[in-house]
Amino acid sequence: MWDFGRAELLEPEAIGEPGQRVFRLRVMGSGEAASLWLEKEQLAALTLAMRQLLEQAEGEDQAEEPEPVSASGPFPKEPEIDFKLGRLGIGYDERRRMVTIFAYAMDLEEDDPPTFACQVSLDQCETFAERAEQTINAGRPICILCGTAIEADGHKCQRRNGHSKLPITLE
Repeated sequence: MWDFGRAELLEPEAIGEPGQRVFRLRVMGSGEAASLWLEKEQLAALTLAMRQLLEQAEGEDQAEEPEPVSASGPFPKEPEIDFKLGRLGIGYDERRRMVTIFAYAMDLEEDDPPTFACQVSLDQCETFAERAEQTINAGRPICILCGTAIEADGHKCQRRNGHSKLPITLE
């Protein structure tokens, strides 16, 4: 298992054109870098979990926030750690006000330990959630009726039996 300790950088990245994008988490810490490849839905779930955690932590007694850290240099083209995620998990240490992200490689069994872990502050979670929402929303719009992506050349909504040619507005 790779334990980065306190992450200097945690950011989402989308590579490619909408409809053909691949997603990853870029993590830097302790002089190392990691590319954790994931699905858009996993990124959305991690973002939602962080938002919920931030909302819960808002009402807590405000302990001193850990000192911010800054990434040391640009993200490398070939990071030391590079794998596709199967599962993600998060934990929260109320005393330290730190979030731990646990990443499990694609081929792990249910009870195997995580492949990767890092800690981030609540401020880093807030920044990450904002960037992740921007990254997710930069893709194809989602149909409000069936939940699938609306392609540039049209959408045959399953909830409308695919027969309606009327556009579905997102407003």
